[in-house]
Amino acid sequence: MVGYLVNAPEGISGEKGIYYNYILAANGLFIEASSPILAARVPVAECEVRGLAPMKPKIALTYGSIPQHFFDQALDAFLAAPDRERYVAVTAAAGYHFYTPVQDEGDASVVYEVGDSVVLDIHSHAHMPAFFSHQTDDKDETGLKLYAVVGRLNATPVVKLRVGVYGYFHSLAWRDVFDGSLTRAVESEEEEVKTEGDVHSIVEPHAPAIQHSSSWLRWDRFFRR
Repeated sequence: MVGYLVNAPEGISGEKGIYYNYILAANGLFIEASSPILAARVPVAECEVRGLAPMKPKIALTYGSIPQHFFDQALDAFLAAPDRERYVAVTAAAGYHFYTPVQDEGDASVVYEVGDSVVLDIHSHAHMPAFFSHQTDDKDETGLKLYAVVGRLNATPVVKLRVGVYGYFHSLAWRDVFDGSLTRAVESEEEEVKTEGDVHSIVEPHAPAIQHSSSWLRWDRFFRR
């Protein structure tokens, strides 16, 4: 079910698992997994292993970067009830779709119906800072998925993003997930709201999308880049 691989200078060796793979590299231990909508590799633990080749964290979205208007729609929903926690999501099935489930909103929690083919979970923190709770979020967010939290809805909203690979997490930047400009929120409480022109110059091309997650050869080529 689980693969244990080694990233030698001549390439990755070992038998791949059905669900996910651990990979030992020169700079530590990584985990990688794929689904029809998302592929990701994140670090598990840092260490120096002499004689191996290094690796980097990576993500690839089958349908490419998520358009900016999905985040704008989520932010509108959160700002409509800035004193309460809310949940929305982006699903991926023949393209991206906005998903708002039936939910029970509170001032410090939200309970909702889980949808199908969700690629990005987004929940708000009302007036609190944007952060992922070790006691709640880390226990709930155990799938292969992207996650976002939006806080400070009583001021300039702050958004935090991360990718989760079965309980292991890696922080992401806006440009790693979305296509477009972050103009109505910031990624740090120390930032000022940027105009679209300010942001455009720092956006980098997104990692290439993977169209067929069932092809190990295709995944090998992606993850060795």
